[in-house]
Amino acid sequence: MKDLRLARFSTERSTIEVKGVTIGGKEIILMGGPCAVESSIQMSRSARTVKKAGGKILRGGVFKPRTSPYSFQGLGLEGLNYLVQAARENDLLCVTEVIDASSLDLVGDKVDLIQIGARNMQNFELLKLAGTISKPIILKRGLSATIEEWLLAAEYILAAGNPQVILCERGIRTFEPSTRNTLDLSAVGVAKELSHLPVIVDPSHAAGRRDLISALSKAAIAGGADGLLIEMHPNPAEATSDGPQSLYPEQFIQLARELGTVAGSVNRVFACGGQEDEDTLESLRTQIDNIDQSIIKCLVARMKIVGKVGDQKRLDRVKDTNREKEIIQRLVNLAEELQLPSELVKKIYPLIFEFGVQSQIKSKVALDKELDLSCYPLGSK
Repeated sequence: MKDLRLARFSTERSTIEVKGVTIGGKEIILMGGPCAVESSIQMSRSARTVKKAGGKILRGGVFKPRTSPYSFQGLGLEGLNYLVQAARENDLLCVTEVIDASSLDLVGDKVDLIQIGARNMQNFELLKLAGTISKPIILKRGLSATIEEWLLAAEYILAAGNPQVILCERGIRTFEPSTRNTLDLSAVGVAKELSHLPVIVDPSHAAGRRDLISALSKAAIAGGADGLLIEMHPNPAEATSDGPQSLYPEQFIQLARELGTVAGSVNRVFACGGQEDEDTLESLRTQIDNIDQSIIKCLVARMKIVGKVGDQKRLDRVKDTNREKEIIQRLVNLAEELQLPSELVKKIYPLIFEFGVQSQIKSKVALDKELDLSCYPLGSK
């Protein structure tokens, strides 16, 4: 590779220092978070999980280059603020992807590291611009890029004046349909042989399946990776992007506990954070959050059915006191059977009934007004 001038390995490997975090040194650096930033609550929960797992960097996409123009494209500046706030509150660094000059300008002063994604690996104008800033750049390998093309893309950034480049292997497109991409672990070794730059691995985009993330992460460390970029979401089933490949918080923490052994076997270090009781508390809180979401969805479904029932009632018969008493008594019996305080049922359900009745009355009144107006010929009073 005659044109590999600045990235070529000579005598020493490069390390990237970012506010006390060293990438490319003896310690394996864990970066985690959701594919896409969705809300401040989501990012706060994600940041707490990353912190407790021993992670150093919170990830989250605010500009999303998607295959379909109809897919979620990211929250932009709003999402960026959520990401930065969550990272700062939990003493983490943060990284997000840029897709063009304007997004680079927007995030440049706010985040600690900048990611250039696989789709933009050969966006040469963006690479040149990334070379003019003083922030570390995580450069992902393109979907079908050779290692030479990947390293020469890094050369663009280096040649423009920014020596802080981190290579990221995230899987390449092959003929194999079992996984989203094929993780090329040999690329880690080859890239480190040819270049002095740190190399990290993104097993999430490689696999596209959360059940493979643990094994691929451990294999990456054994293969020489300097860090891992792993997708984790507080509730993957509700994720706007890449839910099937996102780990649950408890899975992320458990994986972090196991990485230390693998790191030690190759003379590397990974310091898992968080104590057992804290991890359990976080897991329990996540479960509660998920149950709360389910309760709200069930209430929405109930109100829709209540509305249909109201359509079949006369206005003076919307409230059925006997029916309400029967429901409460049945639920009180069920609560006692399940060892739930019956007072909870007696306090909650009258409120639910009242909102249902008011909704039915409003609907009936509105419908009656429409019917009254329809009785008059067009243009008459």
